[in-house]
Amino acid sequence: MADQPNNTPAAIDGTYGAFYQKRNPVHVYPVEFVVRAFLGNYPRHKTDAASYRGKRVLDLGCGDGRNMPLLHNLGMEIHGTEISQEICDLTTARMNNLGISATLAVGRNHALPYPDGHFDVVLACHACYYIDPGTRFSDNVGEIARVMRGGGFLIFSAPIGTTYVLRGAKDLGDGHMEIADDPYGLRNGYVLKKFDNEAEIEAALRPAFTHFEIGSCRNDFWGIEEHVWTVACRKAV
Repeated sequence: MADQPNNTPAAIDGTYGAFYQKRNPVHVYPVEFVVRAFLGNYPRHKTDAASYRGKRVLDLGCGDGRNMPLLHNLGMEIHGTEISQEICDLTTARMNNLGISATLAVGRNHALPYPDGHFDVVLACHACYYIDPGTRFSDNVGEIARVMRGGGFLIFSAPIGTTYVLRGAKDLGDGHMEIADDPYGLRNGYVLKKFDNEAEIEAALRPAFTHFEIGSCRNDFWGIEEHVWTVACRKAV
């Protein structure tokens, strides 16, 4: 697949805005790993859905808001970020139509518009590993930790090195990969942080986070082989 004509950050962000403007669904449905993370009980991950009621959650890189109905049903105070006001407005309108209160703001993974210790929970579904020019994954980790209270939960996904979108990607070192052949044509030029094993995940998030519960999903969606880590951990006290 050929690269996009313009792979500058502004152009790539604009491509995302156009994507969400075009698809703009009335109803949205949560990602499976998010449902499992908040509602499931597994040998390496136990959760109590009732414990989330009244908690303030940040849906980082919330996209079309697909996980917000679940967060709403759990009784949480919902906040979200996206990379443009256009996407924020579309998602806010969609949530309003569904009777869901959510406060959205423009933000980047390394620059979030919130005070220190503001959130009890941060959900980063296919989001926190996007790296802006001039930054590293460590900048994202530090910023996410900054806006969380001590002991708060971080639930996120991250790419395994074999996932489809990283095929043909340029290796920039330290797991930072520049996408070159996104089958969907959305992310060419973006830099992602990938992880090849669980130890790399813990090393990248410590000492800001502890108590790691790590799973993985290796799916073949009719030719799209999506391989991701699913992680729950706590902000260090």
